[in-house]
Amino acid sequence: MRRHRLIRNGTVNIFELLNKNAKNSEYFSKIKNRYVLDRKLTKFSSTNIKDALDDLKISLNKMLSRNLNKRFIFLEGKILLKEALKADCVKVESIFFSNDEIFHNEFNLLNKNIVCHRITDDLMKSISDVETNQGILAFANFHSDKIIKKKELFSIILDKVTDPGNMGTIIRTAASVGCEQILVSKGSVNPWNQKVLRSAMGGHFHIDIKYNINLKHINKLITKDFKILVADSKASHNSIDFENLSAKLDSKDKVILVIGNEAHGVDNCFYQLKNQGYQVIPINIPIFMDSLNCSIACAIIAFELRKILNKK
Repeated sequence: MRRHRLIRNGTVNIFELLNKNAKNSEYFSKIKNRYVLDRKLTKFSSTNIKDALDDLKISLNKMLSRNLNKRFIFLEGKILLKEALKADCVKVESIFFSNDEIFHNEFNLLNKNIVCHRITDDLMKSISDVETNQGILAFANFHSDKIIKKKELFSIILDKVTDPGNMGTIIRTAASVGCEQILVSKGSVNPWNQKVLRSAMGGHFHIDIKYNINLKHINKLITKDFKILVADSKASHNSIDFENLSAKLDSKDKVILVIGNEAHGVDNCFYQLKNQGYQVIPINIPIFMDSLNCSIACAIIAFELRKILNKK
């Protein structure tokens, strides 16, 4: 059974709190108190890591404050950190490492103006949000307004995708095929959930992601010049095989791909858009089982769309 290491002795893990809605968390105001954070890390206090502890507590406090265009994020693992260091929309503020080999051999931080702390393995385990860590993590400012804006020719809508691993994989796939925007509906997992961020492997830094979207008003976010592709295996909607998409699309089309919860499918509101003059095209992937994992389905269709839309 997984152990929550940062806050022990029956108290709540800080990363669980960060993934919850602040309004619904009775612990949120308590954890935001500086004294509480101090108490969690007291046992690691010593003269040689005092600066590291001070910076760590400051970083954790920053994660608890939220801003629409400026988000303080926790980056764990070398791949995610490397992607963050390359992105214009991310400003890495501090790095904590216990693995000297990874830090010195895989990261060139000259002239980066980043505070780096060498910490113990025990402290790394206490900060880490995973069972087996790579010995390196960081805190950074993410500026959504600095993501390079592109023409929105290919977007994805996620309808009640609740699994963090699926969400992260979809974001990672979307970034790799050149998707410009992801709209995440209410009822979906928060795309900034720590598990989502890790599994997306830096995809967040390449796509404009809007979340908590009310599908009742989705027509306000979609113009009628888009072709709406609804991934749906329901025969009642007369869906077409994804391999036949080239007969419905060409490279000049603006496309939105809708991916739903694999257990419940997509909301009927997307089909109702037909009555408002939208082009809605139900598509499916022929399989020998009742359903296909939503992230796998998204990847199959997205790469097919990249071929049609000439995405590089």
